[in-house]
Amino acid sequence: MDKVIKVINLLKIAIIFAFGLFSTAGYSLSSDWAISEKSKVRLISPITSSNNNQLILALEYELEDEWKTYWKSPGGGGFPQKIIWNNSSNVKDIKILWPEPIEFEILGLKSIGYKDKVIFPLIVDIEDNQKQTNLNLNINYLVCKDVCIPGSADIFLNIPSGDGEYTDYFFEIEKVLSTTLNNNIDFTPISNFSFKAIENNNSVIFDIEISTTSFFDDPKIFIHTPFGLPVVEPINNYSLDFQKLNTSLYYSADQFNEKKFPIEIFFYDNNHSFKVKKSVEIENVDKNISINTSLIYLILISLLGGFILNLMPCVFPVLSLKLLSVINTEDKKIKSSFFITVLGIISSFLILGAFFAILKQINISISWGMQFQEPYFLMFILIIISMFFLNTLGLIQINLPGFLSSSKILNSGNNFYTKNFFNGFFATLLATPCSAPYLGTAVTAAFTQSTTYLFLIFFFMGIGMSLPYLIIAFFPGLISFLPRSGKWMIYFKYFLSILLFITIVWLLSILNNYFNYFFIVTFTVILISISAILKFRIYQTPLIISLIIIFFLTPYLNSFQRINEENYKGNNWLDFNSKSIPEIIANNEIIFLDITADWCITCKFNKINVLNSKTVSDFFDSQEVTLIKADWTQPNEKINKFLKKYNKFGIPFNAFYSSKFPEGIVMNEILTEKQIFETYNKVK
Repeated sequence: MDKVIKVINLLKIAIIFAFGLFSTAGYSLSSDWAISEKSKVRLISPITSSNNNQLILALEYELEDEWKTYWKSPGGGGFPQKIIWNNSSNVKDIKILWPEPIEFEILGLKSIGYKDKVIFPLIVDIEDNQKQTNLNLNINYLVCKDVCIPGSADIFLNIPSGDGEYTDYFFEIEKVLSTTLNNNIDFTPISNFSFKAIENNNSVIFDIEISTTSFFDDPKIFIHTPFGLPVVEPINNYSLDFQKLNTSLYYSADQFNEKKFPIEIFFYDNNHSFKVKKSVEIENVDKNISINTSLIYLILISLLGGFILNLMPCVFPVLSLKLLSVINTEDKKIKSSFFITVLGIISSFLILGAFFAILKQINISISWGMQFQEPYFLMFILIIISMFFLNTLGLIQINLPGFLSSSKILNSGNNFYTKNFFNGFFATLLATPCSAPYLGTAVTAAFTQSTTYLFLIFFFMGIGMSLPYLIIAFFPGLISFLPRSGKWMIYFKYFLSILLFITIVWLLSILNNYFNYFFIVTFTVILISISAILKFRIYQTPLIISLIIIFFLTPYLNSFQRINEENYKGNNWLDFNSKSIPEIIANNEIIFLDITADWCITCKFNKINVLNSKTVSDFFDSQEVTLIKADWTQPNEKINKFLKKYNKFGIPFNAFYSSKFPEGIVMNEILTEKQIFETYNKVK
């Protein structure tokens, strides 16, 4: 046995020796490192010799941590590398290829370039392929961090003529070449590309329209012109299916000293990579219709999306209570009441916009309704809704925010303004887990545009949600169409109390993903206790505050924690977290994906109205559709990344996948049976 092992070991050594003798892994051809302060550079070759008319070499830079060098159009400050090769022999021309850069900020200026290690492929045209090529390069470049330091390198490398072997650098250079852009847009899914430069007042606007048979996923556009333009933030507008992109870049007109010039547009995203070279001429127009149209479109969908929120189950009771509260109230007070509520709604939307803008700036993932993934936020909303519920039952006589009505501050002359302001504020918070076609488009636009557009969209969403309140404020006489106060109000309030009770159950069902049934029992006891305290006015403020503190401390107790259980047992839905869509597609299966959450009202509507209907269930069974469900009730990084792939920042998300459509066909936020059948027929 020992002899057999020795023989096997000897064979292994022989194989390794032979592989080392005949493989190309041991070959290398490079210049010495030219070392400058904070950086070094050398020339590397993928082959040991060549008899071709063209060589592909590469410059390899290594920079110290956090130091950067620049792209061919660096933006603010800096300059790109320059290569002088006049002293080389047997060289006709040298061309630099530029890998995909990144954006960064140095000394307060936005710039484009590279950090750490970067390889620049060089295309070297040879005069005579039967002679040795002697490269003598002088390279000037700039590296920056807190300060900028110029670098200079003299690099020498000789490439013999002949049939060469691949070197250690071959695969590294090939990898960079595979991601370096070429001019042939026909090799991409792009079906249409148009570019125009428009001068409007004192601005020059680059307007780019691109269509694809795939979809756009986190696009980046870099512009190279003879003018050394600064880095500007693009304004992106997408079609609903993300197959059409309109990008606008604004520059000052004084940055252009020619009306006609060459331009290179570099485009990168997760599905596309190409470069377009054009000669363009700046058009003079009085009005940029396309930009204004897109802006008007964003405003309109923001208004519509905000208005739709008033129809959501959580918000409707708030609006109804608001209307009931002003019956038999004089017109002047009605106006003030509704205008203050409008102020509360708009303010809350702007606060939400600021919150999302801050998270976006510090690179934290953002999504519409993300606050409903936080248990403490849910507990806070649960307390507020519970106070509404007790109020509609007549157990306590309070308005928004309920438990604050006993405060001495709110019982002052400002009580009228405070309660109406919070009426609008909490109506907005209750509306945030809801999504609809226009709202989803508006939110996607807000999260993919500039910060200015984000605030603009959130402002008009606030205006849209305020429309019913604004109508009453401007036309208070409309209140007279409601019946005068009477018994009907009592019954109507009982009806609203049922809706609010359903909302409480819904919130508890979401919290049940975090806590067990002891939490529900504790909340019920606390709610009954608060009701009794308010009813009998026993040490109201200290006792209520104590009970609320106890309620918010319950998550820290282990006895309230929920034991995680596997999802989707006992039904036909597979768990998104444990399945791979590409692997299932490879088996020629058709997939229907549903990304949902317990806090998503529209998801619940789709489930009750469409997905759980007998017609659709039987259809899925008969067609053997693979059903996958992703539960986003709690934060989930895999789901979050998947949604970002489609530039989606909210749910519901539903899509069909097949071998014919591996990237999927995304469906509308509100599903219909007809849409399910038509989309299936398209993907099969």
